[in-house]
Amino acid sequence: MQNNDILKKIDPDNPLRIGITTLDELEEKIKAFRIINLSSLKKRFIISREDVYAPDSNEKVLEKGKEIDVSKIKLLRKYYDGNHIIKTFQPDEGIVLVSDMNRKESIPLSMDILTQLMNLGKGAYEGFIDRVDNFEECLTFLKKTLFPRLMIIGYLPSENLENERLNLVRIRRIDHYIRTIEVIHTKYKPVPYFPKIKNVTIESGNPKSWMRFLLEVIQEYNRGYLVE
Repeated sequence: MQNNDILKKIDPDNPLRIGITTLDELEEKIKAFRIINLSSLKKRFIISREDVYAPDSNEKVLEKGKEIDVSKIKLLRKYYDGNHIIKTFQPDEGIVLVSDMNRKESIPLSMDILTQLMNLGKGAYEGFIDRVDNFEECLTFLKKTLFPRLMIIGYLPSENLENERLNLVRIRRIDHYIRTIEVIHTKYKPVPYFPKIKNVTIESGNPKSWMRFLLEVIQEYNRGYLVE
């Protein structure tokens, strides 16, 4: 798909589509989550953020604050088409940037990535974006409350890479469904740390390369779980 085609489908106010889903997407997620939850330590589920009633009646199809399951999907199908938008909550929302900020040489790249991410949704995603200095810190938070859908890898000190790779493996043991993108930069980080991970190259002085990065983030974040 060309970039122009992607841009036409993006809501500038909510490009990551956090908090909403179509009925078709909802059904795909719930079916995928049943399989994911068999092996992942981080359990996924979806809760309705609103009461949903059958058209022209008082029958409550969804109750606010209650988990949505397959039986609810079948009931929704009786009254709504697949493009019907439903307000939802799911715990696997948000992005975590893994990028060291303790080195002078790392600050420009880390701040540039963070700024670009914060600008998504016109700044509305601040509460959904976290940053950690390394995978060890990410692992600690992942065991507690952190539940990102997407990890962005920025700058990591070269002398720590062996340990970082080990911690990334540990993270994937906890949740191997987290999507990952590594940022390469022609000035600050010309070589990827993890060649097998999807990466995006930022060209120094080329703002269009940041647009490619954001498009990749949006596509990867919104990618359906059933394709994994």
